[in-house]
Amino acid sequence: MEEDKHIDELDAFAKKYVKEIKQEKTSFNFTASLMDKIVMEDKKSVYKTTALISKKVWFILACIFTAFLFVPFKGSEKGLIKIIEIDFSFIHKIQIPTIFDAISVSNITFFAILLFGFMMMIQVVFLKNHFEKRMHE
Repeated sequence: MEEDKHIDELDAFAKKYVKEIKQEKTSFNFTASLMDKIVMEDKKSVYKTTALISKKVWFILACIFTAFLFVPFKGSEKGLIKIIEIDFSFIHKIQIPTIFDAISVSNITFFAILLFGFMMMIQVVFLKNHFEKRMHE
C-alpha cells in the first residue's frame, strides 16, 4: 500500500512538472532540414570495406603455389607431383545393376517434383535479383 502512495505522489509530481514546461513550436521546414542533415551525415560517414588480402596478392600466392607444384627444382628432372597413369580398360567389365527398374513413380508425383524444381529455380532467380537491387540502392 505504501508503494502505491509513493507511485501516486511521483505521478502527480511528474504531471505538474510536465504542465510547467513550455511547448516549443518547430519551424515550418523542420523535417526537411533534419532529413538534409541526416543525408549529409550519411555521406560523410560511409564506411567502405576493403579486403584483408587484395586480389593481386591472391594472384601472386596462387602463382607461387603453382610454381612449387609444377616447376622442377635444380638438379632434379621431375616436379613435386608425379602424374599417375590410370588404365581405364576395366570400365567395360563393370555392369551397372538395374536399381531403377524396381522403382516406379506415378505421373502425378513426377510432375509435382518437376513443378517444384521449376518453381524453386524461378524463386532463386527472383530473390537474387530482388536482393541485388536492394543492395545497390
